[in-house]
Amino acid sequence: MEQAVFISLLSGLATGIGALIVLWFGSPTNRLLGYYLGISAGMMGMVVLVDLIPSSLEYGTPFHTIIGLVLGISLMAVFDWLMKHLPYLRAGAKGYYRQMGYFMTLAIALHNLPEGLAIGAGFDAKEELGIRVAIIIALHNIPEGLGVASTLYLGKLQGWIVLLLAFGTGLMIPVGTIISFLMDGMIPYWISIGLSLASGAMTYLVIKDIGPESLRLHSLLGKAGMLTGVIIMYLVYFLH
Repeated sequence: MEQAVFISLLSGLATGIGALIVLWFGSPTNRLLGYYLGISAGMMGMVVLVDLIPSSLEYGTPFHTIIGLVLGISLMAVFDWLMKHLPYLRAGAKGYYRQMGYFMTLAIALHNLPEGLAIGAGFDAKEELGIRVAIIIALHNIPEGLGVASTLYLGKLQGWIVLLLAFGTGLMIPVGTIISFLMDGMIPYWISIGLSLASGAMTYLVIKDIGPESLRLHSLLGKAGMLTGVIIMYLVYFLH
């Protein structure tokens, strides 16, 4: 168990690497941010369609998957409403990017929890499988960190807060791995609902915020980023 948790922790910290890249090179231009967000949108979309929803159906039934999707979308809608009613987040462009950054942080954190469960399940089946799953997750965590840090950075948050939030989302992966070991006999439909809940949250985020914003910042590079994200995840799944 200790080895699995340590490896999942390293996988989760890859999100912070993306944040460090953004902070090192400074505030990105609109063109570059559009590309970053496009990458995040493409990767999130692929994770939802190719990984999370099929896995949810595998562990449960369509009914459980629908429950999770509704819960995930509802959670993000409530969070959206709360963010719009906090004066701290409504100060022009700064507030807009803070809101989007917090959205991304929450969605990725929700998404990372079942990924931690997947790593734990992989180790439970075979050590090599668990390590391979952890590496794949780490690969797509870096661009996610780029997207989160870019939006929070433009929201004028201090660098240490940006890093804290980015690394904090990654910590949900080892938490999920620990849960997978503590609840070895977990009822399958709970895993199904958790996976589809993450799907709903990420779908809401991609369709409502990240995708449109990447195209608004730079239509061509936004689309190129989405294509890049899809290609990256295709290669990740191909290697898997």
